[in-house]
Amino acid sequence: MSTTVGDLLRIKGSKVETIAAGDPLLEAIRRMSGKHIGCLAVATKGGKLSGIVSERDVLWKIVAAGKSPKTQTVKDAMTPLKQMKTVSPSESVEECMALMTGRRHRHLPVLDDGKLVGLISIGDVVKFMLDAQQATIQSLEKYITGTF
Repeated sequence: MSTTVGDLLRIKGSKVETIAAGDPLLEAIRRMSGKHIGCLAVATKGGKLSGIVSERDVLWKIVAAGKSPKTQTVKDAMTPLKQMKTVSPSESVEECMALMTGRRHRHLPVLDDGKLVGLISIGDVVKFMLDAQQATIQSLEKYITGTF
């Protein structure tokens, strides 16, 4: 049986840092920097996901365009939900890895019945996959050596 995104969220936690589209972009940058994260979910006051804003969004859409993050809002840099892929908690971690690498996405919002329940990064997926492979290797070594 394949491990799901829901399983991954139970392991890593499902707390998602959010920001409003109308908030100053500099606030988003400061929050990402302060928490050492690369992305914030952009949500309405009612908690509905409207997109994400990432370090790359800021760099490519604002800085590279010669605009100042001091004068822009989150909405100016964010990737809107309609341009993104999302996943459900029932998706397999392997499917997410394929989606993220194939589409070059670093973050995937996790939605359950349209509600934001988590956010996974490529780092989360890679760490999980490496940990699973290491556990398999250790089990095989114990089996081979008869120390299980």
